[in-house]
Amino acid sequence: MRNLEVRIRRTPAAAEDFEVVAGEVPRLTNGGILCRARWLAVDPVTCVPAGTATRTSTALLPGDVVPALGVCEVLDSRHDVFAVGQHVVVDCGMRELCVSDGSHACALHPGQSPASTALGLLGPSGMAAYFGLLDLAGLRAGESVLVSAAANSAGAMAGQVARIKGARATGIDGSREKCDWALRHARFCACVNHQTENLGSRLRQLAPDGFDVYFDNAGGELLQVVLCGRHIAPGGRVVLNSICQDDPAELLRRAGYAPGEITVLRLNADAYEHRREEFLKDAIAWYGAERLAYREDVAEGIESAPAQLVRAMRGESFGRPLIKL
Repeated sequence: MRNLEVRIRRTPAAAEDFEVVAGEVPRLTNGGILCRARWLAVDPVTCVPAGTATRTSTALLPGDVVPALGVCEVLDSRHDVFAVGQHVVVDCGMRELCVSDGSHACALHPGQSPASTALGLLGPSGMAAYFGLLDLAGLRAGESVLVSAAANSAGAMAGQVARIKGARATGIDGSREKCDWALRHARFCACVNHQTENLGSRLRQLAPDGFDVYFDNAGGELLQVVLCGRHIAPGGRVVLNSICQDDPAELLRRAGYAPGEITVLRLNADAYEHRREEFLKDAIAWYGAERLAYREDVAEGIESAPAQLVRAMRGESFGRPLIKL
């Protein structure tokens, strides 16, 4: 039995900076489950050279296995809850085989079909959009919502949750193809191509009085343009669902907002894990009624993972980037 896994060789910039190597076949102990990955989520990774930073959940060192959430089949079980043949969603890392004690695993919901949706629309990114808008931002019917990276899984979900709840969604993305998809399939009211259009002018045209909610999926320059251009209405909320590390108060100070004029909220999707069933109840019903559009960017086989990782880091993926094993 083999167990190929993807490790970081050096600070990722190209596919050659990852390596696919044979790892040890994990040994099952009492209370654990042995799983084979069937789908792996692909997310941008950060590698920090040894000696330059402290390791965190988002900073990896050369030699580390690339982290990945997966939909896995249970091959062997010594667990009281999970049985052989069952499919689970678990942090398995980018590898073919893994062992889990079950503490952070959850059974695949029957409504998460196909199974790959558990890693995107009906998984963490969809849940982030759902709670980011409805709980954190307190979205109300009739409000205007701006969403960056509108064609990725979280962005598309945010725009569609806004529409379902009676709000108006405007998207931002970086290609004509992605903007067309957001308009035609996810049914955003408008989508601005920041590569070919003047973003500030178009946002002012679309919302002269500013947007009530900005769901930020991108951080960086797009976040700066939205804030510094004062495209958020008084009383508006900015939900940070990006890797932006800036202090919210500092972001507002640099953009010239008065204290209390708008609110910047950092989204921690893990904090809503205990409310997963609440999200799934709504999202599965909407998906089954064809009220949610969803796109995947699938590569076949773990050997394709390095190239797929680099595409994700460069923002070149179109839809939820995944590896099918």
